[in-house]
Amino acid sequence: MVSLNQLIAVCLVYVAGLFLVAFLAERAAVRGRGGWLLRSPLVYTLSLSIYCTAWTFYGAVGYAARSGMEYVTIYLGPSLVMVGWWWVLRRLVRIGRAQRVTSVADLISARYGKSNLLAAMVTLMSVVGVTPYIALQLQSVTLSVSIFASADLTSGQGADLNRNAAFWVAAGLAVFTVLFGTRNLNANERHHGVVIAVAVEAVVKLVALVAVGVFVVWGLAGGVAQTVARIDASPINAWQTGAGRWTALIVLSAAALVCLPRMFQVMVVENDDERHLQIASWAFPLYLLAISLFVVPIAVVGLELMPPASNPDLYVLTVPLSQGQNGLAMLAFLGGFSSATSMVIVATLALSTMMSNHIVMPLWLKLKDEGAQQSGDVRTVVIRARRLSILLIISLGYFYYRASGGSGALAAIGLISFGGVAQFLPALLGGIFWRGATRIGAVAGLTIGFAVWMYTMLLPSFGVDAALSLEVFDQGLFGLGWLRPLALFGIEGLDPTVHAVWWSLSLNALLFFAVSIFTFPTPLERLQGAQFVNVFDHSSGPAQGWAASQGRTEDLMIMSQRILGAAEAQAFFNRQALKQGRIGVAPAPTPEFVQALERELAGSVGAATANAMVGQIMGGQAISVE
Repeated sequence: MVSLNQLIAVCLVYVAGLFLVAFLAERAAVRGRGGWLLRSPLVYTLSLSIYCTAWTFYGAVGYAARSGMEYVTIYLGPSLVMVGWWWVLRRLVRIGRAQRVTSVADLISARYGKSNLLAAMVTLMSVVGVTPYIALQLQSVTLSVSIFASADLTSGQGADLNRNAAFWVAAGLAVFTVLFGTRNLNANERHHGVVIAVAVEAVVKLVALVAVGVFVVWGLAGGVAQTVARIDASPINAWQTGAGRWTALIVLSAAALVCLPRMFQVMVVENDDERHLQIASWAFPLYLLAISLFVVPIAVVGLELMPPASNPDLYVLTVPLSQGQNGLAMLAFLGGFSSATSMVIVATLALSTMMSNHIVMPLWLKLKDEGAQQSGDVRTVVIRARRLSILLIISLGYFYYRASGGSGALAAIGLISFGGVAQFLPALLGGIFWRGATRIGAVAGLTIGFAVWMYTMLLPSFGVDAALSLEVFDQGLFGLGWLRPLALFGIEGLDPTVHAVWWSLSLNALLFFAVSIFTFPTPLERLQGAQFVNVFDHSSGPAQGWAASQGRTEDLMIMSQRILGAAEAQAFFNRQALKQGRIGVAPAPTPEFVQALERELAGSVGAATANAMVGQIMGGQAISVE
């Protein structure tokens, strides 16, 4: 058995290696070196593996052991999107670059008139929706540590470590994310160090899971033919899943690929070249195939070898340990550790950007009498806000883990988060394909969809008499039978996941389209709608937006320096002056220049905040839509 000291030593060496890789990547990016690697389609594809978390590494095996082939749905959804809908993803990437969006909240806000209210709503919903997912990662690490800690329980060391493992993992992840995610304020919001670290972790978790799978198939099962025979004779082969549940799970996983803040971060924000998406459209499904290839064999052999009371989620660890393969078990632990840590790092990075841009900064500017023209360094405020947001988000995940007791199957917890972020899908897709979509419609759809999701999926996950009483489960809210959380509107007999997904998404989409039809978009919404829907025409054409006003170039320069930094702001103004044919003088505050400046600022503080700050200096002029 691997001792706790050995486990801690290996983890520290691994984490130190990640720190070194991230540091070297950051330094290379600053010096303009290593572009062939930092901006390669291989790194981009591997960064998408952030989709494969501890749920995939540990939970997929447990999912297969409990529910048979149903685990495949978690891979089918994103694969279908990458292969069949890559043109939708290309549209999102083009919009992200053209509008300088920093997050999924920023994109939705920019589409619907740069509404900060809408951005704040999406941000808060994202935090609530992703919190169970962060708790899942902490739970997986704690469960895996408990396996290795069992040998040291007699001394008490193992018990203490097992009890505190989630806390120390959360603290370590917070430190790493703060160091490499908020070192500076990047106008492009790209984090080369984090992306390279995620790419390395993608390789580690793939190698680890494949290594365990090879050992199981050829070391324990006796080869491919014998493995197939074992699968045919296994209870896994007898599981039957209805078409409704399969459809719901595929829809959830497909929506998660687009709507999860961490996936949007690596797929859209971190994208340097649209052509990388073409390669990823077939390379990423192959990665998913490779990482899922040995799930069923591990589950089948685990059910045969391990005691009935064993946790199927941990077969990836316990099967090698039961055979004395300590080195392989350690590699498997590092794979699971990589899966969990990479998810938490990127998710908290994306969420912290959303919180600072759409909640902290608008409140801070509102409290300042001088607003955008106030003295002081805005960059410092933004960076501090993001660091505090990282600590808050990881703390929420930790407290959810403690509140839920760290119990329950990993797959069940993951589906809860998928259901929450899926509520962004109607407003997102409607916004990029339908010019008639309105801000009021988006707000209405998101509100009802998220409320139904919380009532039918999130709150019941805490158990009876925790968030909801037994009376609510049996008799409905306020004693109304049609408001029972697991039988909404009197529809009984549905699978709880199917029930929650159906009602939340259908009511969300219905209200979004109905309200949009009966409301009229503002001028800015019409402008943004045209640019989003016709992005391939507008992204390369002349900018539209602010009319010239009494705003002075000097005021815009002062504000830009406080957000972008003196050097970056000066370089931007020089480039714009050259475009205007003005050499050695400041650019004129033309509509094209002001629009370009707003988008540059949006890369650091979000579209809504940038629009408000520029609007203050420019005198709040109306937007031209001609």
